[in-house]
Amino acid sequence: MKKCFLHIGNFKTGSTSLQSFLFLNKEKLKRENFRVIKENNFFKNTIHNQKLFKYFDTKDFKKIKNYFPEKKDNANLILSSEFFSCLSYDLEKILFLKKTILQLGFQPIIIFYFRSDYSYLYSLYVQQLTQRHNIKIDSVFEFKKKVEKFGYYFNKKNKNYYLSQNYYLDNRKIINNWKKIFKKDFIYIKFDKKSGKKIFVDFSDILKINEQELQFPNKKNVSRTIKIWNFKRIFYFLYLNFFQKKIFSSNKLDL
Repeated sequence: MKKCFLHIGNFKTGSTSLQSFLFLNKEKLKRENFRVIKENNFFKNTIHNQKLFKYFDTKDFKKIKNYFPEKKDNANLILSSEFFSCLSYDLEKILFLKKTILQLGFQPIIIFYFRSDYSYLYSLYVQQLTQRHNIKIDSVFEFKKKVEKFGYYFNKKNKNYYLSQNYYLDNRKIINNWKKIFKKDFIYIKFDKKSGKKIFVDFSDILKINEQELQFPNKKNVSRTIKIWNFKRIFYFLYLNFFQKKIFSSNKLDL
């Protein structure tokens, strides 16, 4: 059976760089019998299958079927969107995803990168700030309160940003839920933001392709360096770093 390699994130684990890597090497991957799908969206030189996530989130089987290549195409499929991690606490939707991909003639392989370093919450909050023109941004205190109360973060939905979702942070729960459905076909890898090209090498190993023959993109979505005069960002960093250790003391990010 053909395989469908679905990279589901998590957020702030190099997903944009990985999607650029897949786009950059689409012709090489094609020669190796892999196919990537580039959506017509505002993401440049990257794949990011966000529309497909929306179809799965709403369980729109007709649109999912039309999105996938015809059965006569014998290539393995590679898809990626960190928004798929937003399904991580919903076992019904995870099961729907598996059954649908199987029904379409592919064996689904789920790939998840998890992050556990001390600046994880800070990076997620700074990423939210970049969306301030599309959504109303919570203050850092509201952000921390939501994470502390619910164990995950959710921003405020509006008509301009339909992909506003839950940002799940409990790596143990995320991995356990996906493994319940996918067993050995769920692969999880620890992400280290200082590890350079390791994210691409790990992904190439999963595909069993020699990474030396592939091109590597420049870094994408790099978190801004905290300048000494930017007191607000220094405060965000110290505040969220302190509470991350408290919030996840009994529910660890690391595995």
